[in-house]
Amino acid sequence: MKEKQESPRRRCLLILIEKIPNAMKLTFLFLVISLLSFTATASAQRGSIVLDNAKVEKVLATITHQTGLSVAYSKQIVDLNRRVSVNFTNAELTNVLDKITEGTSLSYEVKNGKIYLFEKPLANAVTQQAKKITGVVVDSKGEPIIGANVVEKGTTNGTITDFDGKFILEVSDNATLQFSYIGFMPTTVAIAGQTSLNVRLREDTQALEEVVVVGYGTQKKVNLTGSVSSVKFDEELANRPITDASQALSGKVSGVWISQNSGKPGDDGAQLRIRGWGTLNNSDPLVIIDGVEGVFSQVNPSDIESITVLKDAASAAIYGSKAANGVVLVTTKMGKNNEKTQIELNSYVGVQQIGRRFDLVTNSAEHMTMANQAFINGGESPLFPETLISNFESGTDSFKYPSTDWYDYLYRNALITGHNLSIRGGSEKLSSFLSLNYLDQEGIIINSDAERFGIRANLEYKVNSWLKIGSRLSYTRKNNKEPYDLSRVFDMHPGASPFIAPYAKDGRFGSVEAIAEDGTLLYDNRNVLIDASNGAKKTSLDFMSLNAFATVDFTKNLNMQVTWSSTGNWKMEDRYNETLYGYTDSGMETVTRNYNVNGLEMSREQVSTMRNNFHATLNYDRKFADKHYVAGVLGIQLENYSIKNVFARRMDPAKEGLTQVDAGTNGIQGEGNFKGLRMASYFGRLNYAFADKYLFEMNLRADASSRFKRGNRWGVFPGFSAGWRLSEETFIKNLNLFSNLKLRASWGQLGNQTIEGYWPYLTVIAQNYNLSYNYGGSLAPGAAVTALVDEDITWETTSSLDIGLDLGFLNNKLNIEADYFNKKTTDIIVQLPIPNVLGDKTAPFENVGEMKNNGFELVLNYDNLETSRERLGFNVGLNFTYINNNVTKFQGGNSPDQLYLIREGYPYKALYGYKAVGIYQTDKEAGEHMHSNGFKPKMGNLKYEDVNNDGKLDYQDKQVLGNTIPKITYGLTAGLRYKGFDLNILFQGLGQANAFTRNSFTSMKLMYLTITDSWREAWTPQNPDSNIPMLRFDSAWDSYDSSFWMHRIDFLKLKNIQLGYALPEKLAHKLRMQRLYVYANAQNVFTIMWKKGYEGYDPERNTFDAGGSFYPTPRIFTFGLNLNF
Repeated sequence: MKEKQESPRRRCLLILIEKIPNAMKLTFLFLVISLLSFTATASAQRGSIVLDNAKVEKVLATITHQTGLSVAYSKQIVDLNRRVSVNFTNAELTNVLDKITEGTSLSYEVKNGKIYLFEKPLANAVTQQAKKITGVVVDSKGEPIIGANVVEKGTTNGTITDFDGKFILEVSDNATLQFSYIGFMPTTVAIAGQTSLNVRLREDTQALEEVVVVGYGTQKKVNLTGSVSSVKFDEELANRPITDASQALSGKVSGVWISQNSGKPGDDGAQLRIRGWGTLNNSDPLVIIDGVEGVFSQVNPSDIESITVLKDAASAAIYGSKAANGVVLVTTKMGKNNEKTQIELNSYVGVQQIGRRFDLVTNSAEHMTMANQAFINGGESPLFPETLISNFESGTDSFKYPSTDWYDYLYRNALITGHNLSIRGGSEKLSSFLSLNYLDQEGIIINSDAERFGIRANLEYKVNSWLKIGSRLSYTRKNNKEPYDLSRVFDMHPGASPFIAPYAKDGRFGSVEAIAEDGTLLYDNRNVLIDASNGAKKTSLDFMSLNAFATVDFTKNLNMQVTWSSTGNWKMEDRYNETLYGYTDSGMETVTRNYNVNGLEMSREQVSTMRNNFHATLNYDRKFADKHYVAGVLGIQLENYSIKNVFARRMDPAKEGLTQVDAGTNGIQGEGNFKGLRMASYFGRLNYAFADKYLFEMNLRADASSRFKRGNRWGVFPGFSAGWRLSEETFIKNLNLFSNLKLRASWGQLGNQTIEGYWPYLTVIAQNYNLSYNYGGSLAPGAAVTALVDEDITWETTSSLDIGLDLGFLNNKLNIEADYFNKKTTDIIVQLPIPNVLGDKTAPFENVGEMKNNGFELVLNYDNLETSRERLGFNVGLNFTYINNNVTKFQGGNSPDQLYLIREGYPYKALYGYKAVGIYQTDKEAGEHMHSNGFKPKMGNLKYEDVNNDGKLDYQDKQVLGNTIPKITYGLTAGLRYKGFDLNILFQGLGQANAFTRNSFTSMKLMYLTITDSWREAWTPQNPDSNIPMLRFDSAWDSYDSSFWMHRIDFLKLKNIQLGYALPEKLAHKLRMQRLYVYANAQNVFTIMWKKGYEGYDPERNTFDAGGSFYPTPRIFTFGLNLNF
């Protein structure tokens, strides 16, 4: 009897509110009030400016610095290189602007916290046939562009758009209007008899002035000297039903491989690797969210503005000891000063279904016949009587004669729903972004589901001309539910034979219907639905992050930023099981194999982590004599990380149905622990550029970690890079070929100290439940030294070299990037095997390993998307990465033989075993080939290569069979836009990778009695050309680790496709919306395997296991709606 549960949504909302401290509730209240006060107030501005013969560009920058007002203008209209002299003390802003525009055709207007510069309209610029044109200018998202220039081509007649992006202009008949704005591609529109225009400007995303987020700051893309890739969260990404933000990088960035290793709701098992595996330990990259260390699962994908990936040592060196595996910088959305309030709602609903699966023999009569043949081939008697097989062939009662395809019962079409609401905007001093999100995801496996609630509030406030403060606050609540033991569900599924009925006639769980004439079951009950319905494992996870910062401008060129952050995770997991039975059609009660072997138990585990971080940076940048640019960063960082866990368990509740730990009467177990880590760091960066052509950057970081003893705690990690912008050289400009050409090179060192232990150099006396013992009839706590230590362990060090080339053609519509990299990691921390004579001790951590990765990357993008709704636009992109991985030092080449090999001279975790070269056609052939082997194989067995020709099979015949780490990864993107419709496609693929496939589904084990489709083609004397061995259960010879069980998993997958339609602006405005967009999206649509014969789930998987016991990745089809107000 299950206890009645309160509505999960209501309960989660109450918990969410209770979890937020009062101080944070007040912060939210303040933010909401701030969002309601975005209306800018105009006030007189005064300033003091004394500049002699200065460029207009410098004067405008000084005005912005003193007044906080941004300046809107078009470079085609305003000559920034014109020189003026100004001398004002505490003067009105209008006096300064009058001086700047004196003697020019320029005029100005100060409105809504901005200064607009535009050309003066001429009274005689319009002929007698003048007509009035009205219109609105918007960006790609339909948001109004304030201060855009609108000029009649061939005249000086023009105006600028207002706060709503609207304009009114009198022009001559058949005039052509030119529209332009900073950061957007200019466009022209012919009037052609129209009186109202709706113009969309496209962002100049390929412009060399594009700014990219880097470590502790930003840089112009044109000045980057390291290997850095950036992805902006555009509409195509924002609308994808991704549950982990890391999936947004799938197929988008060279050198980055994202593998979705699970379809589990709320936890997709995404694995992110930057330029391969760089260590024998944790190879996850460092993830920085708004300047604070975090993980992708903690951030709502719809809140992200952009993601930057630092791939080489020079760009990542400023993060030092945590950056050896690369760095991913996540920047969340933020409102802008003087930005009109924008409200956006994105909602979608969809269905998930299992994608690729194991093809099984599901006809019971055929299954029994093949099983009997396997018994006979193995020298045993058939298990299933012919009369039983005949009854199953002719029987029509599905409860008594089932032929069950368990995928139809264990899996389901599951709903997924997501809602994201955001509000952003700003006044003259305040800018904010507030978002709420909700995700409800049913699992494709029954009785599994997940919910996520989240809120984010980003706030920045300009106190005065020299001080700005801000904060980033986010809270996420996740609730996951699954069966008591999901791993057991995966273990039982392969044993669920087709002759087991899922349900009995009365609705109870079914059982084995393969029953002998004497009434005994011929196989034990493996009804997987029983385990899938057994009890529950309920997990709640609360995540909260708060960081606050202040920026002080000492001068125009010098500022200091101080940031304090605190992030916490609170996880609570409750588990309980219950007693469930299966029933045959005749009413016989059965239990599944090893069901609840420990009886009924209830447990609760709580784990909490807290990371407090403080860092301060001093930032300087200045340009000298119009040619020399210098920028620098100096910083300090302090970090404190702690983790606490408590676990309690009891067994045998007084009454079944009681699921709380307190209800247990026996098997009492309780334990808990505390662990912590502290770090201190100093870091700096120096940039120098001469004439914007010759670029240099140096990074240096020193880290100290409490993981190592005194004397070994500090590590110093330098990085150097240089670039040459050849496209700025006269001899290149004269070619009129390149719009961008840059050569860059970098070298640096990075560190790693991410291992399992928090103090591996200390001898620790452990005290836990497993060390307890019986003393006088009572349980007494025990303590012991359980691990050996090496006091001298220290940092892993990764040295990386990168050489890159950037090319741009056709005004940067076509861009090509190419990189060669060579990365070597030394002093890898490893636990080597120890002699058994040392007892039950854990091996010490030692610095003994080395690994090397080298390869190249290629990126090619062509962007011809049109801003005009009526014109066809498109873009295509390709990224390609080749990586060669090798372990260069490990135990002197004498590492133990194992399936996933770690040995000098071979790739990390290469598959190792015997090479299958065919099938023995006769017993004689087998005997002659294995003449000295103790066990003599028979006809129909696999034939393995005898490497040393000694007539026996042993360790000397094993060889490396293939790498599991992909050598090739690539992505293909394409976009099309026309008349409001858009189509976006993403392909993702890999090459030269192998996976081991011997698992409970494929291996013909009597314990599981599952037969896959491929065994229909097994070798027989009548089918001698087959490469599949003869049907036999539990054939030890055929089950050796060998190439027969290895498969190339090179694939091309249609990862995502989206078709959308945006209503015309006129119609959207009539509906009182800025934009209305509807779309349909499909994810994990299909996969093409380049080599046939692969059995299993989606090949986008963890290649370090056999692939039979994980939550399959689903296909997802969604329909969504975007509304902008």
